[in-house]
Amino acid sequence: MKKLFTILVILISAASLFASFDYRLELLSFKPTFKESSADRSRPALDFQYAGVYKGYPEYFYQNENKFTFNDTEKPWRVKPFFAIYHIGETLSLFRNTFTFDSILSPISLGLEVHGSLTSAMEGEVADTIGYDGVYFYGLAASFADKVALRFGYNHYCSHYGDGTYKYMEKGSEVTPEFGEWYKYLRMDSLLFGLSVNPIEYVRLFGEVTFDMKSTHVIPEIFSPSWTDNGTLAEGVPSSYNHLFLVFGAEIKYPIFKNLGFTSLSYQVKAYEEGKIAYKEEDLAEAGKDKAFYDPDRPWEFEHTFNLSQKVNDILSFDVTWHMGRFIVNMYYSTRTSYVSVGARLNFDTTVTLFDTAE
Repeated sequence: MKKLFTILVILISAASLFASFDYRLELLSFKPTFKESSADRSRPALDFQYAGVYKGYPEYFYQNENKFTFNDTEKPWRVKPFFAIYHIGETLSLFRNTFTFDSILSPISLGLEVHGSLTSAMEGEVADTIGYDGVYFYGLAASFADKVALRFGYNHYCSHYGDGTYKYMEKGSEVTPEFGEWYKYLRMDSLLFGLSVNPIEYVRLFGEVTFDMKSTHVIPEIFSPSWTDNGTLAEGVPSSYNHLFLVFGAEIKYPIFKNLGFTSLSYQVKAYEEGKIAYKEEDLAEAGKDKAFYDPDRPWEFEHTFNLSQKVNDILSFDVTWHMGRFIVNMYYSTRTSYVSVGARLNFDTTVTLFDTAE
């Protein structure tokens, strides 16, 4: 803390001594240096959506290499493939330092960035949850000329089975008495690097890579690199396997309706290196194997999401989202689904400024 205070004093003093640039220090801001995509299914946001699945609804899940099916088909969430989604979260920029001067790189901003988010899916009658994902990130973020933004830091991802799943699974004949809290899907403690570029007005391109550390904990372990602490249960996994997640996308924002806010169209594709691991029953049967295995000829797994958003006022937006890929919560990583959702989102934009030489 003393070092941070010393650095801030030096920066403020420099800003006062030299008239060639302006300096601003923000305590916190709801306008992040690195903006997340509204097409991210785990986005840090405060929203509520109602979705309809027209292809692929969870009928089973895997725990490592064990398959558990849902046997109670009379429940509403199995008969009517509609469900509600909510995100509870936000991204904050903390202690953001901004330097404005006569240069093509100006302004330059640097600070801390943190976000936390909880994503939950509930059955169509908005009753028991059928799962939730928790995500948090903290690290450094920087931007240059309001055109290029970077972030790098620690990313935690964890997904669980919800109360609704427990209730329905208890009636399934395949569930053993040992069924308990260890039946979760977890992916935790990785590093994330992101890059965002605005090449022209109203257009943004972005990409991210999430990669494991030695201490990363992954269940099912079939997806965990052999060089991590918990190893791998799949056969033939090379040391070059890194369990990477890659994200690429684009966003177009334009004020179509003059009396409202921006209209935005976002697209995101997510690529999973996990696609090279064969683990499903049908994959094993086709290969004549009884254990998950690495197949160098299998492609990465891809999912696609489009989001159309219309800002109504300073804080409210309405969204329509189309998703093709994994189910909304990662606990059903084995389910490939397609759904459309509609909903509303709150967008906060408060900034608390401690010091600004331009004022």
